[in-house]
Parts: sequence; structure tokens; C-alpha cells
Amino acid sequence: TEQRHQKHERLKEDVRKLVIHETKSSGDDEEAIVADKLQLIDVVQRLGVGYHFEAEIEEILGKVHDMGEDLFTNFDGKGTDLYHAALRFQLLRQQGFPVSLDGFRKLKNSEGRFKEWLLSDEQGLLSLYEAAHMAFHGEDILDEALSFATKNLKSILLTNKNTSNAFQRQIEFALFVPAWKCVPRSLARHSIDFYSDHQDALLQNKKLLTFAKLDFNMVQSFHQQELRELSEWWKRIDVATKFPYGRDRLVECYFWINCIYFEPKYGLARILNTKIYSVLTLLDDTCDNFATYEEVLALVEAIERLDARALEELPDRMKNIYRLTLSVYDEIDEEVGKTGSMFVVEYAKEELKKLARAYSNKIGWCTEGRIPTVEEYMIEGGYVTGGMPIVYASAFVGMGADIVTREALEWASNGSKMLKSGCVICRFQNDIFSYEVIIFV
Repeated sequence: TEQRHQKHERLKEDVRKLVIHETKSSGDDEEAIVADKLQLIDVVQRLGVGYHFEAEIEEILGKVHDMGEDLFTNFDGKGTDLYHAALRFQLLRQQGFPVSLDGFRKLKNSEGRFKEWLLSDEQGLLSLYEAAHMAFHGEDILDEALSFATKNLKSILLTNKNTSNAFQRQIEFALFVPAWKCVPRSLARHSIDFYSDHQDALLQNKKLLTFAKLDFNMVQSFHQQELRELSEWWKRIDVATKFPYGRDRLVECYFWINCIYFEPKYGLARILNTKIYSVLTLLDDTCDNFATYEEVLALVEAIERLDARALEELPDRMKNIYRLTLSVYDEIDEEVGKTGSMFVVEYAKEELKKLARAYSNKIGWCTEGRIPTVEEYMIEGGYVTGGMPIVYASAFVGMGADIVTREALEWASNGSKMLKSGCVICRFQNDIFSYEVIIFV
């Protein structure tokens, strides 16, 4: 309603002022002021409203970064330096700023073990645990810190009766899924409950919590409307009749793309990508569980063309999946064409064709009864069938102009190391799960 929208805008500006100005510390203690800012930014992001204040948060963290690496590195075991040092590291690194590991090395004694006083700093341990998940490859000190923090947080849950129920819930949730890996909307829902019960005056700011709850409900209403629209589209397709062999994964596909971007302004992107992923799921099922090798080859040839005239040359059993694929990509052409970023669609279509070729390679191996080498498996199919390349290219579809450059998509499509690493993880996780289901279920 208009009244709710006005309240939302009013509270948003109040929270913006909090982010820019307010701290709970008095005097000119620079570290205390920075500590309050970092804590507030962390709360705002966990509550799921950080997307409203991206420019302000970027500016504040830029200033914190420019202040140098010596903040919160006293580590005398008496204050909250560990909590704030780890939080500073976490927030700066997830924002893309380069951050030194030198402060964490001070947490060890002369024998290379973590200092004993860390065990009594429960809040600091939790902050260290969250920060350690931001490790890059080869940062052994963070790997060791993660192991140390995990072990002792579990011990706190088992033995420490003095820990508040609210803080215990926070530890349990973090051990289940750290903030960096958590689905944003799930983290927001959990955090709203946690901070509502928290006794710290800064965290229990009434306006911030009210805004977070209102924003969560408004965003959720957007998502519900989108899913309602998608469900109607799915019913019109009549999946049960036309694709009885296929998985009904519409809701899962929507939830999945929601993990990439939940913000209301990306509604078109969520709808288009949900349709893409739902079609890809049916395409995968068609190739794996329904079509013959010859039918797969014919379907792949048609997808290479993405032309309605190819429909006439397809076997009858392949026509439904091809019609559906064409209709989705025709809709994408129409919607994205309005924004002037058609080159994004070009890359998404090219990745679709690569995926289809990889399917034909995989089905070919099965038909021939041949087991490829690991290298052959990955190069000729595994990298692509894991889904990462087409997800990367398609994710930008519908986001609007000026979101991504042609050069960035070109870099990704030419086999960047980063993307290949993601492909390996996706492919192996998929294979491990498939093996466990087939063997043990």
C-alpha cells in the first residue's frame, strides 16, 4: 500500500542517517568510533537491508581501509580487539579491499599455538570463525584459525552454561552455515529474530529493526508475486503431460536464482533465469532419461540453430522440449531487447549450445560403453555440464544495461581459471551426489 511504502521510505532515510553518523561511543577515541561503525554495518548487512546503502557502506569501509592495518591489534586479552579485528577483516575482504594477515599472526604464541586467552573471548571466537571463511588459497593462518574457532565454539555449546540463549543460537546458526555462505534471505530472517532479542543498545535500535522487518516483508511480497507468475507459466506448459520423465523444479530454480540477487529491481532477471534453469533441467532429463542417442544428436543440431524452421526436422519426441526452449529464448530476446544489452543474450545462447554439445558427448560415451579419462571427461563435457558457464552467462540476462561488459563475458567464455575452478567443484559435487543416490538409496 502507499502508506506502507511511505513508512518504508521514511525509515530508510532514518537508517541511512544511522549508517552515516551515529555511534554509541563518546569522546574522540578513533578505534571506538570505527568499531561502532563496523558493528553497525555488519548488523545492517545481516538484516538484509545493506543493499539500500551500498554507496555509504563502500565509502565508510574505504576510509577504514585507508586508516591502515594497526587498528584493533593490541590483543591483550582484556578488550574486544579480536572481535573488531576479525570483523574489520571480514567486512573489508568481502567488499574487495586488500587486507593483511599480520594481525592474525599475533594471535599465536612463540610455540605457534593460538594463545590461551582466546578461549575466554567467545564473541571474538565467533568473529574469528566468520572472518576465517574469507580465506584465499594458501592462507594457512586462516585455515588454522577456522579449525581452532570451530572446535572451541562447539565446546562452548557443550559446556558453557553462562552463555546467553541468544548468543548460543548465533553460534549454532554460524556453525550450520557461516554468514558468507548463507542464503541472504535466510540470514536476514534469522538475524531479525536474533537482534530483536539482543540486549546491546546499538543492535536493538528500534528503527533499524522495524525497517528490516518491513523491508523483509515487502521484498517477500515481490518474490511471492513473481513465483505466482512463474507458476502460472509452468501450468500452461503442462509439464506432467508433455514431460512426464522430467523433474518439476520450478520453485527450486527460483530459489536458486534468488540466492544470486534478491533485490526487487532484479525481478525480470529472476523470472527469465528461473525459466532458463527450469528448461535446462528438462533438457538435461530429456538427454539423460528419455531420448535415444540419435534423438539427442538431432536435438543438439537444432539447438545449434535456435531456429523455428529446425522444428520440422526433429523427431516427434524432441519437438516439445525444442518448442519450449525456443519460446523461452524468444521471450528473452523480446524483453532484453528493450534494454539495449543484447550482447548478453548472445553469450547466454552460446553457452546453451556448448551445453548441448557436452550432453551429446556424454550420451555418446554411454552409448559406446566407453569410460573417458578424467581429463577427457572434464574438457569435453564436465566443465560445461556442471552448469557454471551457462549460469554465469545467463545470470546477467534481464539485469539491465551497464551491468556487465562484453569484455568480461568474453573473458569468462574463454575458460578463465576462476570459472574453471567453479566448474570442477560443481561437476564433482553433482557426481558425488548422483553416486550416493544411485548406490545407497
